[in-house]
Formats: sequence, structure tokens, C-alpha cells
Amino acid sequence: MAEDGDFYVEANCCLLCGVPEDVAPEIFQTGKDYCFVIRQPCSPKEVDRTIRAMWASEVDCVRYRGRDPLMLERLARAGMKDQADYGESLNTPLLARDTVSFEMPEVRSHMTPVWFAHEFRADLRGKGKIVLPALFGKHSVWVSWFKNRFHRVHFADAGQGRFVASLGPTSAVQGLGWLLDDWLIAKGAKDIFWEKTGDPTSKSRTPI
Repeated sequence: MAEDGDFYVEANCCLLCGVPEDVAPEIFQTGKDYCFVIRQPCSPKEVDRTIRAMWASEVDCVRYRGRDPLMLERLARAGMKDQADYGESLNTPLLARDTVSFEMPEVRSHMTPVWFAHEFRADLRGKGKIVLPALFGKHSVWVSWFKNRFHRVHFADAGQGRFVASLGPTSAVQGLGWLLDDWLIAKGAKDIFWEKTGDPTSKSRTPI
């Protein structure tokens, strides 16, 4: 059974929040009283979605019982070592990837940092997010999903057809990162790489 694999849902824990099935429907399924893993992830992208489901679920029911040191390190850097059965002894510090670089399939003259900020701002507003007006900085987007706690995304031109967006400073780096990552993918961006500012060794294809 899939629940016998490395990723599983802890018994008597699920609140039927629906998040894991929404994030990774190929991995999770909802039963009458709880969700469960229908199969283990088989590709890097499926692993990414499974880890995102672990991070996004309302309670820490999705867990990892494997012993792969790279996976254990990845979970620890995302602040999820408590969701790993063998993560107690890890001393790996939290790694907040707050910078993303990307390219577009075809760079056109109108694609400037101001344009990216405008498009991101408009998309967030269309989804009901609270966004400050552009007068607070045309290159930056200030968004809030809880009261007046605003978080900044600043766009810049990295040269040679690449662009970069930096987040924060904010305590919601991971949530804001996923929000921006989804938008970039929907926009058709390619060669998306996340890293912690000043640490090129932290490069990853996802925020966590």
C-alpha cells in the first residue's frame, strides 16, 4: 500500500482540510474521515508537490518516515523536521529562500520590472488579495492576506534576459514564495531558480 511508503498521513490526525488533495491530487485522496496517500511520488515534481502539501496542510499530519539524508535536510531547511520520523537529531538551520530569478519564453520590450510588478499586482487584486497602490513603488508589490500585514515583492532586471524578484523582509517568505512561484509558472516563466540572498549554494527549483 502507498501508506507503507516514505510519505504517509498520520492516523487519527487529519482534519479533512482538503489541502493535500488540492496541492498534489495524484498523491493524496480523501476518504470518509481522513485523507491518505494513494501512491508515493515518482518524479522530482511530484516530490516537490508532496513537500508543499506537507508544508501547507493545516495540521502536521503528512509525514516522512524515510531516511534519505538529502530529503531530511530539505525538510529541516523548510522548518519541517518535526514532520520527519527521523528528524529529531538534525541541526540543519532553517533556510528561507527569498530571491527568485527567471526568464520568459520571449522577452519583449514591454517586459520590464515595472511591467512584472503591474501584472502581479493586478493578478493578486483579481484574486481578492489586498494590494497597496503602485505609488508605494512601481517596481514593488505590497500584498496582505491578513489584516494590515503587508509583504513586499520587488522586481528587477538581472541582465541577459533574466529577471529577479526579492521578497521581504518578511516572516512569511515561504508563503509569499509559493504565491509568486505559482504566478510565474502561470505566466510561462522558465528556468525558475530560488535561493537565499547571498547564498548561491542554496539554489533550488522551488521556494522550499
